[in-house]
Amino acid sequence: MRGSNGIVILMEIMLALTVLSGAAPGGPAVLLDDDFSGLRPGMFSAGVIGAHAEYHYVRETAPQGNWVVSCFTSGTPEQRAWWVIEQDGDAMLSQTIYNNWKQSHPMVCTVTQGGEFWSDYTVSVRFCPQSDQGQSGVAFRCRNDRCYYFFGVKGPKAILKVVKHGVAFRKPYEKILAEGEFAWKTGEFLTAAIRVEGSHIRAQFGDGVILEAEDSTFAEGKVALTADVPAKFSSVKVTASAEEIKRIEKCVAAKKEEEAKLQAANPMPVVWKKFHTGEYGVGRNLRFGDLDGDGKVDILFGQVIHHGPKDRNSELSCITAVNPDGKVLWQKGIPDSWKNHLTNDVGFQIHDIDGDAKNEVVYCMNQEIIVADGSTGEVKYSRPTPLTPPGDHGEHNIFPRILGDSLFFCDLRGLGRDRDMIFKDRYNLIWAMNDKLDVMWTGKCTTGHYPFAYDIDNDGRDEVAIGYSMFDDDGTKLWSLDGTMEDHADGVAVVKFKENAEPILFCAASDAGAFYTDLKGNVLKHHFFGHVQNPALANFRDDLPGLEIVTINFWGNQGIIHYFDSDGDLYYDFE
Repeated sequence: MRGSNGIVILMEIMLALTVLSGAAPGGPAVLLDDDFSGLRPGMFSAGVIGAHAEYHYVRETAPQGNWVVSCFTSGTPEQRAWWVIEQDGDAMLSQTIYNNWKQSHPMVCTVTQGGEFWSDYTVSVRFCPQSDQGQSGVAFRCRNDRCYYFFGVKGPKAILKVVKHGVAFRKPYEKILAEGEFAWKTGEFLTAAIRVEGSHIRAQFGDGVILEAEDSTFAEGKVALTADVPAKFSSVKVTASAEEIKRIEKCVAAKKEEEAKLQAANPMPVVWKKFHTGEYGVGRNLRFGDLDGDGKVDILFGQVIHHGPKDRNSELSCITAVNPDGKVLWQKGIPDSWKNHLTNDVGFQIHDIDGDAKNEVVYCMNQEIIVADGSTGEVKYSRPTPLTPPGDHGEHNIFPRILGDSLFFCDLRGLGRDRDMIFKDRYNLIWAMNDKLDVMWTGKCTTGHYPFAYDIDNDGRDEVAIGYSMFDDDGTKLWSLDGTMEDHADGVAVVKFKENAEPILFCAASDAGAFYTDLKGNVLKHHFFGHVQNPALANFRDDLPGLEIVTINFWGNQGIIHYFDSDGDLYYDFE
């Protein structure tokens, strides 16, 4: 009887041999040969996880075998699209839904080592479209799931095209390189054979149709399977010359060497403190600051209750203050170890709001805004949250008062300290409050997730960039792009990207991509790169002038990382 460890080792050896095998003398080498028999039958997609993978590591989204689900949208069917099935004794990877999105397509990508360096190769894919009402086929030389070549069928035609990001909101750039009439039938298996060599592409379905084109948009990239209609994929084989294999191996080795040098030049992380969180632990809903005045950074844990639907009406259910040794300083609410995840903004912060040189904890709970002593949690003062305005708020703002979405501190009165606060609901309304929680003014816009303050007119009082709008310190809306930009702002910042430059605004605008404006709202640059969010700004590269930005994509094109230089241009990306 074999132990489980032996089975795992055997499977790993077989996988390695399947992914990269030596070439026969004078023949091609195999980069990938997969009939999906090594995959566990059942749902291949992660299932309905909502935005969990945006906030947490979700094991179900990890690669399986040679493949990973590259993208999904927020709908329940889309998050259950891919399945491993068996037909006539053969394993198959099956895409099961009809997709109507233009900017995102159900796709599984290879995760084989060095796939990003594949250049000149041949790929053969056997698949069975169940409908002719949408495209199905193979993506190759994939830089990511928004940038690739595609060969497959749609309606009565075989199509060869290039796809590269977008030209407008949810409108991808697609160029047909070649197409031809093709008499095929739904429910029958097709074999797509593609050869890429330099800028030349040759793609065919047996003797039925042969398409050829010259295009140099993408020189390298992995292989993916994609379909907008139900389709079954039964096998994939990728081969290349022995010389190409050697080139790929050199690229992989060079990348590892470069990464090792970069890692060696930075301090290694080491465990500093470790303690049990018991019932009050959370996934990532933490705040850091000195709560007890000892000069050390303490930790605030916030557990969340979702009143539904989904995470559209959520608030703190328990807040726990802990010092770095794990000693609980205080706790409000009832801890619950099941409330350990987060998929939305929650209103609580550590800040000296009253100017006494001691940090308070400002938080929203039970339709109240509470200012608590940082060291004890005792309430210093509180106010009911603003009343929910009349009108139809859909599935949001279902309570008599606003639950509180995020809190942002700024200086609207010119005090020289951030003793004012922006309080907001999920997507539409803002309230500016002073340090006593008196409402100074209100505003309405597509708020997005989190504001940013900057004194753009040098009068000693902050203006507030929130969503696609800019508000003056007195609540005057200076400008807004709400009628121009779609979706909502996932992150905004006003920054001097170069030492002597004027500050400009950067916005990670979800499905509207990323754009820059001047301080009057004039759009300077707009990149339609998919669902861009979570911008981080810093001097990431000493060899480049000024500051850089890093963003990450989520809905529809998960996991694409973009790097922008101080001129607002893309200088690197990976998936």
